[in-house]
Amino acid sequence: RATADDDGRDDDARRVGRRAATMGASATVAALAVTATPASARAVGTMCGYFDEFSAGLAPAYAFSTPWSEGLVADATWVRGVGDYKKAKKEANAPVLAVSDGPGVSHAYMSALETLSGEVGGAREIFLYDQRGCGKSKSATDGEVYDLDLYLNELRTVVRELRLVEEGGAHVLAHGYWGARLATAMALERPNFAKTLTLVSPTASRATEVRDWRRALDDISPESRNAILAYEADLDDSKRDAYDAGMREFSSRFVSTRGAAGACFDVALAPRTSDAQRLAITGGRYFTASGSLASDSIQLDDLGSRLGANGVRAVRVVRGANDAVSESSAKEIVNAINANDGEPFCAYDEVSNAGSCVFLDRGDYFYESLNVCVELAEDESGGARRL
Repeated sequence: RATADDDGRDDDARRVGRRAATMGASATVAALAVTATPASARAVGTMCGYFDEFSAGLAPAYAFSTPWSEGLVADATWVRGVGDYKKAKKEANAPVLAVSDGPGVSHAYMSALETLSGEVGGAREIFLYDQRGCGKSKSATDGEVYDLDLYLNELRTVVRELRLVEEGGAHVLAHGYWGARLATAMALERPNFAKTLTLVSPTASRATEVRDWRRALDDISPESRNAILAYEADLDDSKRDAYDAGMREFSSRFVSTRGAAGACFDVALAPRTSDAQRLAITGGRYFTASGSLASDSIQLDDLGSRLGANGVRAVRVVRGANDAVSESSAKEIVNAINANDGEPFCAYDEVSNAGSCVFLDRGDYFYESLNVCVELAEDESGGARRL
């Protein structure tokens, strides 16, 4: 394993994404430092999380020819970087960092974010990571506890090792209450970490998310509703198969309407491999406020002014019209931020024909609009900060 350098950063992290072009490979890096597949070798194909209504779900050729690298940082968290650091610096394009929902869901369902780099020939870096205990990241070790602090410390490590603050900040995309909680906490803690925040299906508290999801149970079949509630009442493993089937129905109605066609989220909502994290943090439940996160919330007082003081230029809240999270719940964050007269301004975008995962169900619209918002926020010429 590579050793830490003088400033305390893991050498392996230097090879992920922005440092991959200039440094050699390491034994702990999962792939070559820079891997590029010629466009001619694979014209189009499927990509987890990618679906464009105008191409029958096939990703463009550049999605498979953009330089990428991946590996562990701090010997624990798997990070994937896509893009060319030198090109991005030359074009003054800040990177995009994705923070997935959870706990216990890997980055895979957000993979289509990588196409934002390919669209500009690699001149914007994209970073995704698997949170501890899922995907290719390591599980908690002896002496570690799955809780909010573990995952906040993990994000701090990712931010430090990728030098996101030192390099001028990143545009941050976060999903669900969990993703929004992590992303906003880091934006409030680290000045110049987040240039913009895009929060998809957020709520201001875990209790609000649970309340909205519980109410949505009335809109699925009685069999699925009863199976979900029966399992969450006592976590009896003999009821798990029926629970998983009910969760798949709930997911197809409210989380991603795309199903198996390009979404790859149809089996990710309640994977048994993430039971340890969910048991500790949410009590193993989606529809009852339980676990260490039960009373957790994003502090809304002066949220806009605090984000603005730390360099956040704009915030965008995105909600799918079919999401279990209600419009009023999502707008609670919007209103809190806009109570501040200055930057950032928070825009609200409700997207038709989409569930919680707007980036899956309406990826064509979502990524195009995200790209526009990112470019506008980087425009130093005047003005278009009100996205």
